[in-house]
Amino acid sequence: MLSGLNVLLVCDENESADALEQELKRSGIAHAYKATTDENVLKFLTQTAVDLVVLDVKSPTAGLFEQFAVMQAYCPKPVVCFSAERDSEVIAQSVKAGVTAYIVDGKSPSRLQPILEVAMARFNECQAVKKELAQVKDKLSERAVIEKAKGLLIEYKNMSEDQAYKTMRKMAMDQGKKISVIAHEVCDVISGLSRQNLA
Repeated sequence: MLSGLNVLLVCDENESADALEQELKRSGIAHAYKATTDENVLKFLTQTAVDLVVLDVKSPTAGLFEQFAVMQAYCPKPVVCFSAERDSEVIAQSVKAGVTAYIVDGKSPSRLQPILEVAMARFNECQAVKKELAQVKDKLSERAVIEKAKGLLIEYKNMSEDQAYKTMRKMAMDQGKKISVIAHEVCDVISGLSRQNLA
């Protein structure tokens, strides 16, 4: 599952980064890029395409987590954090920042590949759920605007509910647009006319 992936290692110790890099290469990754915790990780990610981010830090900082929170908002990636820090507040911050897996004292070579594979699978599943939720929200939003447009046509054009829907559907077919787009246009036009009448 790790085969062919590009991985960014963010470490606070060079020795640890070298050991992790060797183990990742044995797992079949294509390339391991390395950055220190003092570097601008976001800047690095905008310049280099990576599939997975692995943190290896004794105690992650709030600033580091802030960078990953921004990354998750704009270009989500699975992030695995290996740390010696057991503080529950730090772990909570990591989850809030979008860290996929937070591992305390568990970086042995035999565990590395399965940990990363599970983190990748969890991340992909999470992304699929988010995408599905966004699609459901879009459909509900479209349904709401269609219902609003039907209500305006019934009120201002004295149409029945069926006539209002059929009118919008015909307009959508004639113009090659989605019915929700037509519904937005109907709402804009009728709202504009009613404002003019009130003026």
